[in-house]
Amino acid sequence: MKCLNQHCNADNIQEDDNFCYKCGHWTAKGFSIVKEKKYFQSDVNGEGSKKDARFYSIIAITSLTIFAFIIMTFIKGNDLYKPFFYLKREYDSFIYGYNTSIIKTDNIYSKKIINNKEDAIELIKKDFESQGWKCIHYTDTLRLQYIIENNGSIPAVSFCDMSFEEVEKVSSVINKMYSLFPNIKGALTNISISNAKTNSEYIARFQPMYQFANSNEDIKEYNKVNKTQILLNSYYFLNDDIMKNPVTSVVGEEWYVKDVTWESTIAHELGHYISFVVYLKEKGLKDIIFVTKENEETINNLMKEYDTGNFSKNIVNEALNNYNSNYDDNLDINTFAETISKYAANVDKYNNLIYDEIIAEAIHDYYLHENSCSKSSYEIVKIIKLKL
Repeated sequence: MKCLNQHCNADNIQEDDNFCYKCGHWTAKGFSIVKEKKYFQSDVNGEGSKKDARFYSIIAITSLTIFAFIIMTFIKGNDLYKPFFYLKREYDSFIYGYNTSIIKTDNIYSKKIINNKEDAIELIKKDFESQGWKCIHYTDTLRLQYIIENNGSIPAVSFCDMSFEEVEKVSSVINKMYSLFPNIKGALTNISISNAKTNSEYIARFQPMYQFANSNEDIKEYNKVNKTQILLNSYYFLNDDIMKNPVTSVVGEEWYVKDVTWESTIAHELGHYISFVVYLKEKGLKDIIFVTKENEETINNLMKEYDTGNFSKNIVNEALNNYNSNYDDNLDINTFAETISKYAANVDKYNNLIYDEIIAEAIHDYYLHENSCSKSSYEIVKIIKLKL
């Protein structure tokens, strides 16, 4: 067999070679294959061109899809992503066995330029606003959140994904507490649903100081922001089936004050907040939100002192003395606490009373029963109100 290139003098071309080994041109056999109908028809129909056309079509469709997605995002905004977060809720519920919150209350921001308290509060608001669109919100829920924010001068309130029935109950507690103690506005930065580390860690929790912005930055370069917050455990407040059972099913009989409900435990946490406000006022501060190089040491020292519990101890001892004087009695401190609740009489690992809890339970008792609360609670509340 010869090469079809007349200028090629290659020898020894085999019968089954399609190309010349020397110049690469067709052999007679190779050329005859190309001339077969199926190969010829493929060339006539432009199969190679069709493959190129399909490639360009894929590029065009992909580009149109991306463009359409951008347009939809512009029109619908964050609502476009809500189905994703709905699926995430369902997945999390399956994994944990109960509903959890989509809201993160432990975000920390670094290298933020905060020039004043207004900037600090604005950052706290934006932290919640940037997450709020993920929530399933009823219009009435948003209205109640706004009322609490406005009445209590609280920058951010979030009842994300809570049933409206539960939102109404929680809102009622908070609004009544601010009515009973009107001079406590301004130091609390947020009230929010949150995910506790464990189911039993707390029902609701008061956190006097959470370093929210620039916590690890040089105070000479960056001002810092603290949150003072009340957190509601999602394990309870997002799971109505759990809250159908009484609180006593979790904490036992008579642990809290009489007539306790899941929602009234928030009054207990607000009791902690109220005593904290009294403490700040005695130290000449309205809040600890905005931290500068001029006040950082003062705030840190005040918080260390607050953590000792001596401030609360002094209030409780004063109330005890007033009680014994007013009622001609001789109660000791432990018995005095026991007249409020078992929780009020609880002790720490060193067998010492936790005076902060005595005050919080006294205020909890006052929230539930007002002037009909226990005499011990009333003596504590009288001192608190005088100091406010």
